[in-house]
Amino acid sequence: MKLAYTYLMQAGSVVVTYVSSPMATWTCLIMLLSIHLATNHAAVRAISMQSLNRQRANIVLSNFFDGKGILTPEVVSIQERIFEWDGVLRWRGSAPFAKARIGVPLQDILNLLAPTHHVTGAIRDGKSVLKTLIRLHKDEDFLVWYDGLQQTACIILKEGASPRAHLKAWALGLCAAHRFENEAATSATADKVLQLIESTLQDISNQWDDYLEQMTDAGWDVDMANLETVSGTRVGLRTESMQGTVKKEA
Repeated sequence: MKLAYTYLMQAGSVVVTYVSSPMATWTCLIMLLSIHLATNHAAVRAISMQSLNRQRANIVLSNFFDGKGILTPEVVSIQERIFEWDGVLRWRGSAPFAKARIGVPLQDILNLLAPTHHVTGAIRDGKSVLKTLIRLHKDEDFLVWYDGLQQTACIILKEGASPRAHLKAWALGLCAAHRFENEAATSATADKVLQLIESTLQDISNQWDDYLEQMTDAGWDVDMANLETVSGTRVGLRTESMQGTVKKEA
């Protein structure tokens, strides 16, 4: 590919010496740029990455949860888009149906759980919802909440969360959002969202070790952290009498 690029540059240098009119210049410029973009597109398509970024995680996980098995990096590279909106959630290449944010501050979820009324300014008490959310994730290194109005899965990472925990959290956010949107539950109550997250987390947890083993066998590196595009927040939580308390937010 490097050799082809060199030939293209040399061809451009030769063409320039024979071009004089503005029309011919623009024609040659557009033609050479088109060839340049086409060769770069082919080069990107030829690369099969073994790490799971957000887009590849969407493709691999959605196909697996739909019973299509684990796709290899080579197969995924064919389906992968060159340009993709950051954080969008797709199900087996569908149109975006939601988005996800990973490594968000705890305050982001608190704002979703206790929104301010747009007229009175009153704040709904989200403390009980947060307690339940912490209890549901007591054995996990993350918290996931899905907001139907904003169509956004918010993922909080606890201190010491490993790349495998990142991937499991993304899987939960993807599946919960997919189930939520399929049920057309845009007006679902907080209790219904909690039930949805609990059942989805249980379904994933029951076979998660098997999922990871199959992904590894297919050639994926599940120990490489590649889901965070910027440095995220880590939160320390302790559970006391089933109550979640923020210990530290870095």
